Amino acid sequence: MKPRMGQERGQDLVEYALILPLFLFLVISVIEISVLFFSYVTVSNAAREGARVATTVASDSCNQACIDALAREAALALTTGLPNDSIQVNISHPDSFAVRVEVRYRADLLTRMVVDALGGQGFLMLSSTSTMRREG
Repeated sequence: MKPRMGQERGQDLVEYALILPLFLFLVISVIEISVLFFSYVTVSNAAREGARVATTVASDSCNQACIDALAREAALALTTGLPNDSIQVNISHPDSFAVRVEVRYRADLLTRMVVDALGGQGFLMLSSTSTMRREG
């Protein structure tokens, strides 16, 4: 048997072409998960800060609606880096001594065109809720 010389000429290129999409998928997935983690931590901190501000006791100078507005502003102030048109802040009062702040964020995926083409949704809804008790 004679070795056939020259028949492996394009082998490296074919192997590279087969591995490159998998490698790019892995790299883009790591970036996507990192961005989503940053977004979730930001949303979680915003909900906590909004609830902290909302625990303020109402007074003559600032009634409950004023406090809710301040809590909404405090939550939105901590969402730096996220587009404000994709953020919802909901404030509720389950009882007279508690306040609940929910922050929802529609996170568009970096790969949304690919996900949409495959029939999925190109976004995730991230939400965090923080409940605190009012003192006094």
